[in-house]
Amino acid sequence: MTSIYKSKYLELKSTKSPSGAEWFYVKRTNDSDAHDSAVAIATLVKNGDDYDFLFLKTKRPPILSENKAKFCLEFPAGLIADDDKSETLLECAKKELLEETGYKADKMYVELKNSSTSAGLSSETLTYITAIVEDNKLISKPVDDGGIIAERILIPTKNVYSFLNSLDTKEISVSSALVCGLYYALNRINLYNKDTI
Repeated sequence: MTSIYKSKYLELKSTKSPSGAEWFYVKRTNDSDAHDSAVAIATLVKNGDDYDFLFLKTKRPPILSENKAKFCLEFPAGLIADDDKSETLLECAKKELLEETGYKADKMYVELKNSSTSAGLSSETLTYITAIVEDNKLISKPVDDGGIIAERILIPTKNVYSFLNSLDTKEISVSSALVCGLYYALNRINLYNKDTI
């Protein structure tokens, strides 16, 4: 492996493919054998007898600059131990959820670790967490993350499929991490409502 360029958060590297051809990829500089690169937090907020999914509508420079979409629909997320090298997965998840949404989770479930985000492009891996917020009162003012977070959207779980299917994907790109997180969160909420966890 050869390092071609390194910034604070990303490193461009080259290696060899199985056939021996040169292969370029991106590595997160916070990567560690101890944890994944980042955490994605599927967030369910109590609303009466049911739950709402909390989505972030973001302005991501790569999507904007390549004219893919004006916005991206995502779950709260963050890089693990990017500034504080001793930060744990759950510490990161709690911190990012509070910063980006203003909510504190009553329960957090680690659903999947070591999930590749784009194996041909990057060595980045995600941990998926389902967060359940029972008290829907904000406990702090959420940040906009340098203008990245444009809006927070609450969608009832029963309406999530119709909401996603109604999106103009030229206007709003849907993060693959959101789709994966939905799978685990919907399963988790079904179990949660049955008091089996």
